[in-house]
Amino acid sequence: MTDAVLAAATTAADHARLAALAREIWHEHYPGLISRAQIDYMLERGYSPQALAAEQRAGTRFVLARRAGRAIGFAAVSPDPADAATAWLDKLYVHAEARGEGLGRRLVADSLADAARRGATRLRLRVNRHNVDAVHAYRRLGFAVEAEDVKDIGAGFIMDDYLMGRALPA
Repeated sequence: MTDAVLAAATTAADHARLAALAREIWHEHYPGLISRAQIDYMLERGYSPQALAAEQRAGTRFVLARRAGRAIGFAAVSPDPADAATAWLDKLYVHAEARGEGLGRRLVADSLADAARRGATRLRLRVNRHNVDAVHAYRRLGFAVEAEDVKDIGAGFIMDDYLMGRALPA
């Protein structure tokens, strides 16, 4: 089990750390699943410090994992504006150096607890259908595929995802 420390990420400096970590992880992990142009487009739209701050103002809670002061992963949970019983695991990223150590499991457990505190009974997420390792990891964590979703995100790019969900522990 990883010795990482999890803490809420709420400041502008935290948002900058999250953005830098997302950029590093995306450029390491997503080539081959989506184009570099789409990676850059999605990072700019959803992972800039400004975008992360706006998400926080809208109710998203970010948790940053650190080991020896170094950011090695993060998660984000958001309310579903159309369904109070549902929360979304919007982001879950673990740096390559920390994969396989249980950090993803810890971040999901923290996200489940956060969703429960919000009054949700279900946690959902979207994952690229071709990201086989992530789909398998989510299945091991109790998530099941609920639907396929192809979504136009602009600039000629699409997201080709599974929507996955799981009930919160009683």
